[in-house]
Amino acid sequence: MSQRGVSAKELFVLGIVSRQPIHGHGINRIIEISEADRWVELGPKHVYYVLRKLQRAGLISAREERLGAAPPRTVYTITPEGLETLRSWIRSPSLSEAFPVSPFDTVFAMLAFAHALNHSETVDVLYARRASIVAVLAEHAVGGEDSLRDSYGASAAHMYRKTRMLLEAELAWIDGVLQEVEADGWESFRVRMNTEEPATEAEE
Repeated sequence: MSQRGVSAKELFVLGIVSRQPIHGHGINRIIEISEADRWVELGPKHVYYVLRKLQRAGLISAREERLGAAPPRTVYTITPEGLETLRSWIRSPSLSEAFPVSPFDTVFAMLAFAHALNHSETVDVLYARRASIVAVLAEHAVGGEDSLRDSYGASAAHMYRKTRMLLEAELAWIDGVLQEVEADGWESFRVRMNTEEPATEAEE
């Protein structure tokens, strides 16, 4: 797959598979338990569609697994090409520069799948995201709210204020993460996801 605008759904699924071999139901369980659907639009049926797409692209491999009398299930494993693609997607400017609102929370993606990067690469990605936020805030000066109110009314001004407040909150959050990571190392802050839920449903 080329490094075009990164697909939130593909990055999320590939990132989960990169942690350990897993089946589609296991991915859906992670989405359910972690409430990840709050920051990436990915329903159960779409998970299988994305898995097949990643497999066709050579980014993951598939094998059939049967446990006892249970129906067979397909287990997916990331390939070397898939791991390199994941690394490039996480570092892609299309993530760190996604504004004003991205359907995929870029910082969560960076933290959730940063195991694919080394410490300095992770810090570089966070600083790239920080620089993008600072640039947007600088471009839209504080006076922009009053200008919008005068030209388009209160609703436009309120929408502007919400966007600015969200960006300012993310900037403060990133600064906190960077302070902790640079003081204690990335391993102390690494996000861990529980992918050991047993499957109870057959794979498609």
